[in-house]
Amino acid sequence: MKRSHKLALVLAGAAALLTTGIGSIPTSHAATSPTTIDALRAKRAALVTELAAMQPNLSVAQGQVNGAEGAYSAQQQKVLEQQKQLNDLNAQLQSLNDQLTANQQTVDKDKQQLAEVVRASWESSSANQVLAAILSAQDFTQAVDRLKNASQVSAQVTKLVQELATDDTAIKQEQAQIKPKFDQASAIEEQLSATSGALLADLVNRNVSFSVLNGPARDVAAQIADIDNQIAALQMPASVGIGPCGDNFAYGQCTWYVASRRCVPWGGNANQWYYNAAAMGFNEGHTPVPGAVVVFWPGGDGASGIGHVAYVEAVGPAGNVPAGYFLQSEMNFYGNGGGWARVSYRTLPDNSSGIQGFIYDR
Repeated sequence: MKRSHKLALVLAGAAALLTTGIGSIPTSHAATSPTTIDALRAKRAALVTELAAMQPNLSVAQGQVNGAEGAYSAQQQKVLEQQKQLNDLNAQLQSLNDQLTANQQTVDKDKQQLAEVVRASWESSSANQVLAAILSAQDFTQAVDRLKNASQVSAQVTKLVQELATDDTAIKQEQAQIKPKFDQASAIEEQLSATSGALLADLVNRNVSFSVLNGPARDVAAQIADIDNQIAALQMPASVGIGPCGDNFAYGQCTWYVASRRCVPWGGNANQWYYNAAAMGFNEGHTPVPGAVVVFWPGGDGASGIGHVAYVEAVGPAGNVPAGYFLQSEMNFYGNGGGWARVSYRTLPDNSSGIQGFIYDR
């Protein structure tokens, strides 16, 4: 069970670095506009020219700053490209799953209708009943109408069987398309997590190089960093998830679902969430609260070998949740009607041994 209004997964965690005199990350997307981006790039070019003109103050620092800036920009572009690939695949997976669900609902409805028609057909075509229907007819015309009705029922059965066969073929095709796309999304999710980690390292290096600047040069460098982040945020593709930080996980997984419910700026598999969230400054503990992420140990409470995460909906005593228990929603848990891309619900004791802990807000 694996697995932005901010720049990318890692940049949300790096916001503190950027706000210490080295610029800041926009907290929300602006509408992507070539004119806006061009204007920002023009402003950036002017600032770079201004920074270069501050010689000899930058005679030592210039090369270090440029090298760090170049590495950061290159890594940033990789993150953006991988995020777009993941978003595209997630959108395709979501579309396929929606179509699969619709087809399955149609099949269920057709099967129910087929059962009713077959039952009616059997009743109307029973030898005794057909004979009785004909013999009880008032005249020949009525008898023929009754035979026609029986024939129409048979035709309806044939039509429903054909429709079921067509829908069954479509479902198999959609299922066949989902697996390779999901495997692709999962692989890109892994790459994105690793690339974002490298981006954080480059970001730290860039900020360290900026820190050697003093006075006006430092102020100009901070403005350049801020513009870089604005441009990146404008170019950032919209995530499929509806969470406040987007969604950087493969569609249908427990991680994807939780990230669609609340801000999850970190990456990694479910068994890495508790540590990754702590590293980004999120509060954690062992008491459930509504809106918290519940993290399970690998194998705990039905979790897979790489853990499991869920979203706390309510804590007892509340509604139908007794004291000492909490209600969670989750995805990709095979129980209670759940599964891949399906949301299910469970009530668990607060102190369940399968729980590693709960992730709260910062």
